[in-house]
Amino acid sequence: MSNSIELEQFIQRHYTTICTIALKFVGSSDIARDIAQDVIVKFWENRKQYKTLDSVENFLFIMTRNESLNYIRSVKRENDRYKQIYTGEQDDSDILDKIIEEEANQILIHAIRQLPPQSERIIHLTLAGNNVKEIAELIGVSINTVRTLKYGAIRKLREYFIARNYRAEF
Repeated sequence: MSNSIELEQFIQRHYTTICTIALKFVGSSDIARDIAQDVIVKFWENRKQYKTLDSVENFLFIMTRNESLNYIRSVKRENDRYKQIYTGEQDDSDILDKIIEEEANQILIHAIRQLPPQSERIIHLTLAGNNVKEIAELIGVSINTVRTLKYGAIRKLREYFIARNYRAEF
């Protein structure tokens, strides 16, 4: 199979999901399409390095999230430059909150990786803001299958956190 056919199949398999995830982060379909193209190009150019990945979908989700967040940060930096506001100090509590949030995200990502592949994908799509109907259409299964897998995955995640004494404090 030629490289261009493989690339075309890869795009057909992943482009819509990547666009959907990016759209949830950036809120603009044009920017989401740009991010999706960037993610696909970066992944495809380095695909030999990713041969050992357990889940291409997980990796693409993380790449898309990171590209989206990078875009949001760059827009924020640009806006800050235009405002020419420089405080010189950051509130320590903001920094601590960001560290705690990132640590929680890493724990959640690790827990999600423990799920069966289909459940893992459904949870990623849910976290990206897709509803049950959208997820069913994206992965080509019934709405009831998505609901069953989603609630089973949530139950497994809850058990994972309870077994490790992770407690949410509100």
